[in-house]
Amino acid sequence: MKEFFKKQLGYYPYDYQLKVMEVLLAGRNIILSVPTGAGKTWASIMPFLYAKENTNIPFPRKMIYSLPLRTLANSICEDVSKIVKGTSIQTGEYSEDRFFESDIIFSTIDQTLSNFLCFPLPLSQRQANVNAGALIGSYLVFDEFHLLDEKLSMATTIGMLKMLENLSRCCIMTATLSDGFMQLLKENLSNYEIITLDDFPEDKIKIGSLKPEVNKKAITVSQGKLSAKSILQSHKKKSIAICNRVEKAQEVYNQLIEEQKQSSDNRIKNTKIICLHSRFFDKDRKQKEALLKELFGKDANDESAILISTQVIEAGMDISCEVLHTEISPISSFLQRAGRCARFINQTGLIYIYDVLEIEEKEKLTIEPEDKEDKDEIRKLNNQYLPYKADVCKKTFDELQKYATLDGDIPKLLIEEILGDEKEMLTGMTTGQDGGFNQSKIKQSWESCTKNNYRNTIRDIQSVEITLITDEMIDDVVKSPYRYQSLGMYKWSMVGWLNKIYNSEDFDEDDWLVRKLEESNFFDNDEGISYTLAKITDFNSLPNQIYVNAKYFGYHADFGFNWQYRSSFKSISPEREWKEKEDEFKPLQKDTFYQHNIGLMGVLEKEFLRKDKSNLDFIFKEIATYIDEPSLTKEDFIWLIQLMIILHDYGKLNESWQKPMQKYQALKENLRDVYHNEVLGHTDYNDKDEQDKALAKQALLFTRPAHAGVGAYAMQEIISDLYDNDYLKSGISLAISRHHSPLSLSYPKFDISDKNYSAIKVLLKKFGFDTIDLPKLNRIEKIIGGHQFDDWEKEHLVYLFFVRILRLCDQKATENLSLYYKEFDNVQ
Repeated sequence: MKEFFKKQLGYYPYDYQLKVMEVLLAGRNIILSVPTGAGKTWASIMPFLYAKENTNIPFPRKMIYSLPLRTLANSICEDVSKIVKGTSIQTGEYSEDRFFESDIIFSTIDQTLSNFLCFPLPLSQRQANVNAGALIGSYLVFDEFHLLDEKLSMATTIGMLKMLENLSRCCIMTATLSDGFMQLLKENLSNYEIITLDDFPEDKIKIGSLKPEVNKKAITVSQGKLSAKSILQSHKKKSIAICNRVEKAQEVYNQLIEEQKQSSDNRIKNTKIICLHSRFFDKDRKQKEALLKELFGKDANDESAILISTQVIEAGMDISCEVLHTEISPISSFLQRAGRCARFINQTGLIYIYDVLEIEEKEKLTIEPEDKEDKDEIRKLNNQYLPYKADVCKKTFDELQKYATLDGDIPKLLIEEILGDEKEMLTGMTTGQDGGFNQSKIKQSWESCTKNNYRNTIRDIQSVEITLITDEMIDDVVKSPYRYQSLGMYKWSMVGWLNKIYNSEDFDEDDWLVRKLEESNFFDNDEGISYTLAKITDFNSLPNQIYVNAKYFGYHADFGFNWQYRSSFKSISPEREWKEKEDEFKPLQKDTFYQHNIGLMGVLEKEFLRKDKSNLDFIFKEIATYIDEPSLTKEDFIWLIQLMIILHDYGKLNESWQKPMQKYQALKENLRDVYHNEVLGHTDYNDKDEQDKALAKQALLFTRPAHAGVGAYAMQEIISDLYDNDYLKSGISLAISRHHSPLSLSYPKFDISDKNYSAIKVLLKKFGFDTIDLPKLNRIEKIIGGHQFDDWEKEHLVYLFFVRILRLCDQKATENLSLYYKEFDNVQ
């Protein structure tokens, strides 16, 4: 392992990094706590890379690396991608991997959890159940775990890990959780081991970011507010200022620019001033992040520079400065920020800490309020600490005044003193139904598959994604909703902006401020979804994705998205640098029932089995144990998946499905016969073609009943005969039932003629299922039974694993039949 590590990175690992590899590869999970700059990123990644090269080791073949902030995901992905191939990034800005298909995925916690909860943020509700299965059987890394919201994303993550049990491997990483919290976390999860530097004293001597051991980071607690003047007064060569809110960062940045223009000091005039926060578009953010590495990185140049930023840089970015200015934040956040000062070996630095209130304002908080007006003022003052809790910030501020440096064990003492009650926090997470940790909310989310669950499970901050458009862009957006980049911000800040603009003299009442995307149709068939952009008049009810009128909002490459600086108005969102599929549902191409199923078999072979011969070995073994069928082999699972594929469209053989398709195709091809002769899988229908719409109406194409439930019903009957296992029976049949819609649970009347049945008989024989007979007639619409039993959670996880495979196979085969049809022929 040592040599492998050196081969990848050019240097030997620390002892704690080797221990992480040994523990994970031995089948256990990790809670890792080491200081910033100590190499925990590579400590978590190396076990995955080592197992990938040594395929005899039973370990997941997909790694999902989740972080609480986009900037951290961007930065770490960029650094790792220089050394490791096959990575992708999935955030609200960079949408390279909406279906989580790469071997190594860097993601925000919002993206990861929304996938597991069945409301994937970048996908429509129709596709809500595609991505949850990506986490089953994967290696899950949660970095900067302490930055998660303890009642929401943190509790939900723990609840998810409790549900997954040994179906995945996991590494939870933090720099600032207390010992008591980590111990309780270990007790609430199964098969976890805690690793800290306290167990590796020799590493403390070796790690460069901890040197020098004395007076490395001096701290000064200021009683005033952070300002441009305070930054300039202490500036040497490299200064960083971290604000709690974007508006404050923009204000300080613009103040600095004005001070620089008026200064006669060449040292100030020649200083490069940069602003970085969460409200920049991709190109500008990437340029700034690259510039930061030149100015503040390990091999930084000698140019004088000042960075004004927010919490987006407080973790994960490998930059350093001589002087750090920071508004007060909770101790865990503060220590992360302190990690951007004197970060590298033998550097020393100064840290200035500022309250967000003036002394007079703080004194008002000590006075007992006498009336409503006093209470309102106190509430507004405490709100100045947002997005953090005022009491934790105040306690952190008071404790920091007791110290002059952050040497040695001082950070740990601060954590234990301020966060000693974290144990109570974790204990509070255990309350609730289904074992606590938001597990009941996870199940509710699985049942509804709507993004409304976001604020109850991930973030109460309720951020919204904002795209800047003009009237002229509306038609383009309707055709390609994800073509343009978006920015994220706190929902209620946007509500405040909208109300101020709406009530201003500049707003034209006949104009519009904000719109939302709406799906025009939604049903259990192959044809696609069309969209409209509807005006929003109730600003308090903003959805997660909104489109704002660029006439009333501003954007500047230097200081970002705003509504205050009129000179920056009328800028629009650029197109995405990494383009997503602009049409989720492209025009269909005609194929036969046989061709379509063979296409799915080709996808299974190419994307799931041959991509890496050991690709599914880990998860097959773990699922077999999980559902109490340890004797199930890889071949058994492949057999079940192939049967699931053959039966997934069995309902399309129903006469009431085939006849409208055959009639439509005959009309489109100008055939003399009333009906097309082939048993079809798809038609050539294009929902954006008016002539096609007319033909579809004439052929009664949209009178067809839902088809997915028919195959689900048949699958239940087969598995009941072969396996005495409710998890397989319910999970796989549910996967078939919901391969078009995540909420389907019924099957219609059906009547399958001998001619149509012969199409599936050929497939059954080809794949060795020729002894299986399927039902051909049902005269009553029914709900598929067998999905209500005590261990519903296990059944649902089995379903999520199988439905992902089925839906990806179906999707890829429909999009590129010729490729995958040939792929299967090549295998044969």
